[in-house]
Amino acid sequence: MKKAVPTSEVTILRTEICEAFTLKWRSDGILHSHTTSNLDFNVESLKKFNVVMGEMVGHKKVPLLITFDEFAIPPVETREFWAKKDSCPYASADGYVAATFGHKFIGRFYLKFNKPGRPTKIFSTFDEAVQWLRTFVKN
Repeated sequence: MKKAVPTSEVTILRTEICEAFTLKWRSDGILHSHTTSNLDFNVESLKKFNVVMGEMVGHKKVPLLITFDEFAIPPVETREFWAKKDSCPYASADGYVAATFGHKFIGRFYLKFNKPGRPTKIFSTFDEAVQWLRTFVKN
């Protein structure tokens, strides 16, 4: 099992911006995606996201940490698409940080009704999500 690295010791190896998403490849083997509320996104945006993610991670599966600006709400069609097992061929697991009531509500709905095809959990804190995602990092 991989030794836990304190979050303070994690460095960002590469950053890319793809429409509404900022992707950060972390030294602990987790890809962090943050969604801004300043731009809308849709299924085509997620397909572009996959291309950028694949390039960043060398086309291998890695755990994906997902955060959102307070008012960034994923549209229904993006949730339906993202829940499909093959929608993101490079994500081994999705860990969402739901910091607001709205994100927690949508997250619970997503888990119950969209039934994601990858291991997926909703967390209240960034550190809890990272701790769980580290169990999916391959040596």
